Amino acid sequence: MTRLLTTIALIAGGLIPLLLDISPSHLLNPDWDSHARVHEAWRLSTNSLIFLLAMYLLWVKGRELLPALLSLSIHMGFVGAAVLMPLYGGVPIGEGIPEPLPFGIPVNIFIFSSMFVLQLIVLLMIFKQKKQDL
Repeated sequence: MTRLLTTIALIAGGLIPLLLDISPSHLLNPDWDSHARVHEAWRLSTNSLIFLLAMYLLWVKGRELLPALLSLSIHMGFVGAAVLMPLYGGVPIGEGIPEPLPFGIPVNIFIFSSMFVLQLIVLLMIFKQKKQDL
């Protein structure tokens, strides 16, 4: 069960953004500064490579802890950036970009925060299982 839940969190953090953010709303946004687009490409490629590494470790090598920590890192990075938005003038949704608001929360904040909590729960499950195995 923990492998499947970690896989879901990894897909949400490392694969889906790659598919959604190579678009005019993010990477190809003509209103973004050229240097900002470099940082977006960097984020997308880094998270995608973390996704691939974690999936390999999880499903080929049968490891659970490190992939769960890698997944948590992706989601914690987003949650940290969202919490710190007031300090750097960030906004959760760009101007003119239609975005769903489940429960009145921007979808990106809702999904990444949910996956952060899910991965924390999975890590607790993994630690509990390891403790029982001792």
